[in-house]
Amino acid sequence: MINLRGQFIGVLAMIGLALSSACTLDEPADTNQDPALTLDYTQHLSLTNLTWDPVRVTGFKEYIILQSSNPIPNSPTPVINQDVTVLKRINDVDITSLSVPTMLFSPDICYKLYCAVDDRFLYSSTLCIQQDIDIVNGFYDRGCHVAGQSEAVVFDRINNVLSTLNYKTGTITNSVTDIVLNFPSLEMSTWSGVTNVYGFDQSPAWLRRYNFPALTSSHSKNFNQILWAANVHNEFVFVATDDFNNNFQVLSRSNLSLIHGAQTMTGNQNIAVFPGEPLTVLMIGPSEAKKYSIEANGMISATVDVPARILQPDLQSTCAEGTDLFICGREGTIINRNGVNVGTLNTDINASILLNRLSIDEKKAIYIINDNGVMRLEIADISQLPLVTLLTTYDLPALSYADMIPEEQIIYVIGTSFNSSQAQTTILRYPL
Repeated sequence: MINLRGQFIGVLAMIGLALSSACTLDEPADTNQDPALTLDYTQHLSLTNLTWDPVRVTGFKEYIILQSSNPIPNSPTPVINQDVTVLKRINDVDITSLSVPTMLFSPDICYKLYCAVDDRFLYSSTLCIQQDIDIVNGFYDRGCHVAGQSEAVVFDRINNVLSTLNYKTGTITNSVTDIVLNFPSLEMSTWSGVTNVYGFDQSPAWLRRYNFPALTSSHSKNFNQILWAANVHNEFVFVATDDFNNNFQVLSRSNLSLIHGAQTMTGNQNIAVFPGEPLTVLMIGPSEAKKYSIEANGMISATVDVPARILQPDLQSTCAEGTDLFICGREGTIINRNGVNVGTLNTDINASILLNRLSIDEKKAIYIINDNGVMRLEIADISQLPLVTLLTTYDLPALSYADMIPEEQIIYVIGTSFNSSQAQTTILRYPL
């Protein structure tokens, strides 16, 4: 009996010793051991969703997620350098996922999870994944697109190259040299089954018409004064210039000849066109706006002043235009076809909207905003104006953005930057 009791006590002692050397919830393993955490992921378009199990231990402080374009070495503590950066710090133990947009342009991107516990760290193995992005060479920071086409038209203003870009496959399909355009606004338009591209510079004030997809220039028009804006709709091109006698002009889309003109507004402005009989055209500046009625023959039949205003009108290609709404300017000013301001996307004086688009059903505004140097893609519900409800936000890399193409379920975003000495244009994809 005594011997059995001794054996039993010995067994308990051995178990106790084994437990004392193992990892427990209250006593995390020494960080010098093999990685104790597991980092998993799923990928959807240009978003990577990182997940991990909660670390419910006494002394929990925070999760730290690192990222790099190269594998991140194991280390007892997070090592930050020019190659490895902190992606996110999370001090809530129950937050165990992170949606990560593409921020580094490399074929692969690597992540490592650290968990600060008391005075030590737990960490995971490095997770490296292949990014779902397309990259083409060239500084394409101007672009345009029209519904029904799988190719956008983009302009490389460093090399004076106009190209067609299949934004779904990430392929340049055609390129031509164009030495006339400098910092153009581009617009693509289809009418009677024919698609054309129009490009214009504010100064020198050139307006050019291109055949699509050949990109051959068919017609050009030079204006004597600044060409503030141009908007192509069906068989017409509406332009706003500083020509004293013809501030507002209606041109033929086929040959850019003048149909009708009027002496009206001067200064920087944008143009909104709304379908109907007659057509409604709004000329909107920071201090005044006018509404024109355009007959089927292109003649101006009526002009009235309207209350719409745009703080700091931007390039025409940065505006969003639908059947009943127009959005433009650094505030994302929303204007209806009656020429009335009915909403605003951005009220932060330190932020500026760079690019506006509408969803296909025109119930959502999709825009890129620069908030003190931080770029974001935002989606807002505008179906209950003047109420604007922010639905989704995605962080964006610091690029110069050429175009944004919303389709039924995907938003294609085209942006460019210099990577080392090579200009590169990137196509990102986000869920709508």
